[in-house]
Amino acid sequence: MIAALGSSAAFAQKKEANPKAWEEAQARKVVPEIRTFVTPQICDMQMLSKSRETFGPYYFEIKSIEQTFNFELWNYQNRALYRAVQESDADAIIEPLFNSYVYEKDSKTLVVELSGYPVRYTNFRPATKGEVDMIGVVYPDVRTSVSIDTGAEAKPEAAKTK
Repeated sequence: MIAALGSSAAFAQKKEANPKAWEEAQARKVVPEIRTFVTPQICDMQMLSKSRETFGPYYFEIKSIEQTFNFELWNYQNRALYRAVQESDADAIIEPLFNSYVYEKDSKTLVVELSGYPVRYTNFRPATKGEVDMIGVVYPDVRTSVSIDTGAEAKPEAAKTK
């Protein structure tokens, strides 16, 4: 008997006399924002040398200097930098200076020498509020709790008074 009552209710629904050809409905959908916040990390750089070191020469085969594009030269210099970092057991070379050349008698070999200060990153730790604020002073375009007006943008009031 319960089944009969349930099925009779479904049959009791009437079809619309004029079915919809188009319909639009609106509702507000609010999706909660999900973000991940990571504690900034900071580290120290340990200088591995008290003076600038020279690395290389490193040799790279090329077709000719006339057929070597700038992006290829930068790639060879980066490869030489990688080798220098490996040789010095460093994490980076600070302020690398490159000397790249091709000898007249061997025009198919690019020679790259470089010099710089090898460093190793040490003492990784969560940044303190003071260290994060220091980043805002050193890099004023970065958003931190401290920012310094560099005067890079002219203020509208100042422009009107001139």
